[in-house]
Amino acid sequence: MNLLEAIFGGILIRFLGLNTRYYFFKIFDESVKKEDFESDKEDIGASFYQGFFNFFIGLIVFFLLSFGIVYLLFILHLL
Repeated sequence: MNLLEAIFGGILIRFLGLNTRYYFFKIFDESVKKEDFESDKEDIGASFYQGFFNFFIGLIVFFLLSFGIVYLLFILHLL
């Protein structure tokens, strides 16, 4: 269970959340850096704050991508 949790939560969701937030804010502000959205180990409050939003946004993006793929397979009668 720990391996599945590490792959699903640690890699996939945080990767999707971090990159989605970065590219969304990059549209409005050219000077934003990817490090602005990563967890900072020195400040525990900021680390939790950034990690929570990365996880939350990543979870939403993962569900939307999963739903889109299943819907596409359903429309093409491959499911």
